[in-house]
Amino acid sequence: MSPLVSTLHDAAVSPEAWPLALKVLTEATNVGGAALIIANKTTGRVDDACFFGLSAEFKLDYLERYAALDPYSPLLDRSWKKLSECLPESLLRKNEWYNDFILTCGVRDILGTRITDTPNHRAFLGFHQQIGRPFSEKVDSIMNLVAIPLRQATQRHTERFSSPKPGLLDQSRTEVLAGENRYYFHVGNGTRYPDETGTIFPTSEDAVAHAFVLARELAPDATWHGCYVFVATELGDEICCVAIGW
Repeated sequence: MSPLVSTLHDAAVSPEAWPLALKVLTEATNVGGAALIIANKTTGRVDDACFFGLSAEFKLDYLERYAALDPYSPLLDRSWKKLSECLPESLLRKNEWYNDFILTCGVRDILGTRITDTPNHRAFLGFHQQIGRPFSEKVDSIMNLVAIPLRQATQRHTERFSSPKPGLLDQSRTEVLAGENRYYFHVGNGTRYPDETGTIFPTSEDAVAHAFVLARELAPDATWHGCYVFVATELGDEICCVAIGW
């Protein structure tokens, strides 16, 4: 889990890190590919898409033609939904998007969600499973473990597509940034391994939740048992400690 969380933190900072983040996600969940799609609420068009795995070489085809024919993404909400459970096969078999894009990519089914919303955009995340293979049970457990860093990374990436007029501030973005703080996650028990860079979270509750994720990631390694994840503010005040392996 540590490489996955690390790549998601990188993706929150730099859009160039998203292909690697999707790669690590697909490997961790044992699926054939993944896609992150940023849809514009005003125009109804897809402003950006990042594909990895089965559909990677078809990204341009999706943006130029099949995004407008996609019947699946508009059905997604904050829960995880399979394509096969959202739309009947009789309808899909008549759909150009499904026949000429999804099946051409070698995709059997998609597990997707609307992962975040901003005033101007929606972001959809989908896992693609190869024809002839089922989804692994690992998908749900891993998504639960990385839910917070994944949502935050996607939120930040989606906000990049907001384009305020020159000289004006995007009020919603300003409010989000103003409410965020950097938290540090030190690990140790007597001997401390300090977090030198920290991570930005909108609330202290989100930071505390992330500490539990880190503790679960470290727990399989018995050398960390008896240690704690300490959550500290920028001023050095500790707001929480989470035991590892207890």
